[in-house]
Amino acid sequence: MGTPFEDIYKRAIFKFTDFNFLDFETELKAEIMRQHLLSAIVDFSRASAISLTHNETEFIYDLGVEEQEILALGLVYHWLSGKVLNSELLRNVMHNKDYKSYSPANLLKEMQSLRSSIKQEFVGRINTYSFRNSNLQNMRTFGG
Repeated sequence: MGTPFEDIYKRAIFKFTDFNFLDFETELKAEIMRQHLLSAIVDFSRASAISLTHNETEFIYDLGVEEQEILALGLVYHWLSGKVLNSELLRNVMHNKDYKSYSPANLLKEMQSLRSSIKQEFVGRINTYSFRNSNLQNMRTFGG
């Protein structure tokens, strides 16, 4: 039996707080998280020492805690990317002339900064993992 996607989702959900997201129906939440997880799998697959082969709901192999944490962080990175690229938020920034301390422009700037920080942590964990688990000749990393 492999690692269920749900195990990664549980780790990821504690890394971000979006109360609107938590109110979504269970199926919609799972599909959103699944799509972000699939993106994280692509990013991590070349560096992973364990095959990330999967079916619709779980990995074929058991993943260790470190692999699960990296994938959860990748899921959060891709979730944040969607938030930063949200066209409605961008539209508010472009049309809002009232730049208060809580303006959409400031929110977008903070979201971009957070996304950048998460990406650095995600790439750093992948790199550290691959140094510990790979042959240096075959090492390829995401985000380099």
